Amino acid sequence: MSVLYPRLLPGETERRFRMLHEISVGHHKSMVASYSARAVYAATGGQRVTREELDGLRSAILNTAQEHGYPDAARPAQRNSFDKAAAKILHQQSAMVPGEAAQRQVWAFLALVLLPDVCVWRWPADSEGRYTADRFKGTDLTRHALARLWTRAYVLHEPQAADPYSLLSILGEADLDQIMARRSALAGSPGLIRAIVRSHRDDLTEAQRATSPREVLRETLMRLLRLTAFLDLDVPSDVELDRLVRRVRSEARASLAR
Repeated sequence: MSVLYPRLLPGETERRFRMLHEISVGHHKSMVASYSARAVYAATGGQRVTREELDGLRSAILNTAQEHGYPDAARPAQRNSFDKAAAKILHQQSAMVPGEAAQRQVWAFLALVLLPDVCVWRWPADSEGRYTADRFKGTDLTRHALARLWTRAYVLHEPQAADPYSLLSILGEADLDQIMARRSALAGSPGLIRAIVRSHRDDLTEAQRATSPREVLRETLMRLLRLTAFLDLDVPSDVELDRLVRRVRSEARASLAR
């Protein structure tokens, strides 16, 4: 049975986002709760998450944040490492299904009620003291502090692999964003995304070539985008996708080397 999460009502989302700016840095823990009277659940479709389960999810992610420097300002390497560890926790421990994960107000609750202190640490205010709304409200789930991590873990999860989450460590933030930002054409097919990341991982000879892995990846993505205009890439098996992506990547590398 799927697990249903609280959905923070829009008015409360706006109120709590304003609160982020009213509370001084280092004191956002005062906003933390595992319940809000201004949150609702889907009427059907699963079992409601318990407060104990929410507390457990918070504890796991908070512990991971502390291992990566929280509450002190994190370095880029610490932030990236935290993202990978937190993605695994969110996917494993939340037991969330894609339909629930597609609900923006679920992520608003998690960022603004359950984990505001961690999200503020991961995505601090800019030089003018303003927080980016997309990171907290869930207006764009590809940019949300937590939703983007769950999505990555869900898409890159390989249940049969020795380490089911090993693909999370292959690409850096910028390169993975290049893929996930193309959600309508590429990121909507988890099998294709896994094939792209596997081909990047396995292209060991690239270290000996003049063309950078990032350039090859981006050229590969552009070529795959053109293919989606007349191929349904949800149909092929994983083996067929691997074969296709490796061929396209080889062509992309050859083109860039000219």
